Amino acid sequence: MMNTKNKTGRRVGIDIGGTFTDLFVTEADGAASIYKSPTTPHDPSEGLLNGLTKAADAVGESLEEFLGGVTTIVHGTTIATNAVLTRQGAKTGFITTRGFRDLLNMRRGIRDRQNDSKYAPPVPLVPRDLIATVRERIDVSGNELIPLHEADVREAAQLFKEQGVEAVAVSYLWSFLDPAHEQRTAQILREELPGTFITLSSDVLPQIRAYERHSTTVLNAFVGPKLQNYLANIKRQLADRGFDGTLLIVQSNGGVMSPEIASEMAVNALMSGPAAAPEAALQYARRHGSEDVITVDMGGTSFDVALVRGGDPLLTSDSEIGGYRVALPMLDIHTVGAGGGSLVWVDSGGILRVGPQSATATPGPACYGRGGENPTTTDADLLMGYLNPDLFGDGAFTLDVDAARRAVQEKVATPLGLSVPEAVEGIYRVVNAAMAEAVNAVSVKRGFDPREFTLVVAGGAGPIHAVPIAQELGISRIIVPRESSVFCAVGTLLTDLKHMYARTFVAEVDAVDLGKVSEVYREMRDEAVVALRSENVEPEAIELVFTADLRYVGQFEEIEIPLAFEQELSPTTLKQLVSDFEEKHEALNGYSMPGEGTEIINLRVTALGRTMKAALAEEESAGADPAAAHKGTREAVFSGTARMTDIYDGLALRRDNRVVGPAIIEQPTTTVVLIEGYTLTVDAQGSYVIEPAN
Repeated sequence: MMNTKNKTGRRVGIDIGGTFTDLFVTEADGAASIYKSPTTPHDPSEGLLNGLTKAADAVGESLEEFLGGVTTIVHGTTIATNAVLTRQGAKTGFITTRGFRDLLNMRRGIRDRQNDSKYAPPVPLVPRDLIATVRERIDVSGNELIPLHEADVREAAQLFKEQGVEAVAVSYLWSFLDPAHEQRTAQILREELPGTFITLSSDVLPQIRAYERHSTTVLNAFVGPKLQNYLANIKRQLADRGFDGTLLIVQSNGGVMSPEIASEMAVNALMSGPAAAPEAALQYARRHGSEDVITVDMGGTSFDVALVRGGDPLLTSDSEIGGYRVALPMLDIHTVGAGGGSLVWVDSGGILRVGPQSATATPGPACYGRGGENPTTTDADLLMGYLNPDLFGDGAFTLDVDAARRAVQEKVATPLGLSVPEAVEGIYRVVNAAMAEAVNAVSVKRGFDPREFTLVVAGGAGPIHAVPIAQELGISRIIVPRESSVFCAVGTLLTDLKHMYARTFVAEVDAVDLGKVSEVYREMRDEAVVALRSENVEPEAIELVFTADLRYVGQFEEIEIPLAFEQELSPTTLKQLVSDFEEKHEALNGYSMPGEGTEIINLRVTALGRTMKAALAEEESAGADPAAAHKGTREAVFSGTARMTDIYDGLALRRDNRVVGPAIIEQPTTTVVLIEGYTLTVDAQGSYVIEPAN
């Protein structure tokens, strides 16, 4: 495990979202606390420090005293994501092989929306006048055909200097077979452009498919300086306030990495925010005997959905961020604009819409009373009677019911000719339908039956909508963690260090050189071990997973298959690899072709550095009767009818307490809406398990 001064000390998980910055703090005895602070978009570190100050105040310590007792901070950040989505990254130059200048911005040459005559691809991250070409060429076998013309590189550097370029991406045509030209190019650029962020495709993604490799490398350069500056600022501010423990950053693949590696491989943090959720969901579901999980996270801006099958979160190497291709393995997270702050509007055809635009933290929903005039999902939830206007955001402020009603009246009810109650219920149904469709996108559309999964619900707004979604999809078990509102922050403390390596090695299985394959695996293994050791991972905490991408000869898409490897591959291992490939091909595509030619495309190694996980304390049973937590009643809408509804204090509910719907369970940062026909039971860690009554 990792070296820290005190392996049983305080740990902090942090997730900065579009509306709130979430903190999850665990103590040595397993006690846990959650804190939320408004995100500060102008400087996210300000909201982070505000949250830490709030946590320190809660335990009667100064910020310096509090941070002095913290051994580990694990941080999920949307800095890289937002830089791409808002196109506010570094001014980036791109160097590639002469004759292939337009390959990056031609993309795949396929129109993404072939039936939309007005569709245009996203604005290039690198304009054509900042793409330089260099005479060099490595052939398909890795041999040098044309030496690197260093004068061309220096000429490109001069162009970039004149144009004020802040980052340079280098990706030559066949550099993944021999990176020497790229490495020499980097040396020259560092001489000519000191202080400029330089990134090489042979470091970021040394594998076949030029456009995907170019795009991923450019993204790394585009977001690198911004993430690098942010991490340097965070490290400095934490150190100035007494923190001398370990800081880790959540990766898009669900693992964590050191700030030093994150600063060089910024593209690995593109989905850092929601990437911790699947691992956290799995830990909660395992307590109830399930390793098949669908996790949903409804925050202030978005609704994120991911699927875990057999204990393994689904990964994809075919992602896009803002329309830009990322070919690195990332958690397969489906996102729709249906968060608590998503704006509700009526389109030109008179159709009610929710999102993707968001009120964000400033001004926020109309009910926040901060100047917002447009209704949001939160305004509708408030008017449904689900939210307590005096207990929101840990009591930070009171929700303005009249402002919410005015916004819905002016923007939705009047344009649609509806009463306010009709408009509010319509909003609630539209949001639920959008979220149910998002769950279908990661389950039914990929061949999985959602009824076989446990639904783990996260986000401050998620538990309000979870039960109707599960009912629509036929899911019979829902788990709402007590820490639901800071779920991704919880997940950061449940993840391991993870680095993923890949090398293209194209060969038909029948003619493959097992010695050369073994050599490549050993090289990647050694590189992985060095990286983990640099992050203070002890040898006994290192775990390596070896896989290969296979396909039938003539196919375009590969399938990643695990294999056993120590020092040398054997014919027996290769035979098993093909057998496993055919079995998985059958499962994914409905057929296999035994005896047909099979080829290897990429070799991969996943390196895990096991970290100490946060352990939550267990409660003693308090019996089924929840009367001690009953707060009273409030009028709320269920099945189109307003009725007096039992309200329970979530923090007062204890292990084995059982609540029968309809009911509302309130916590300072989360509200659970339990509809008729469902029951809620509190488990040993204080989480809520919701199931149909019959």
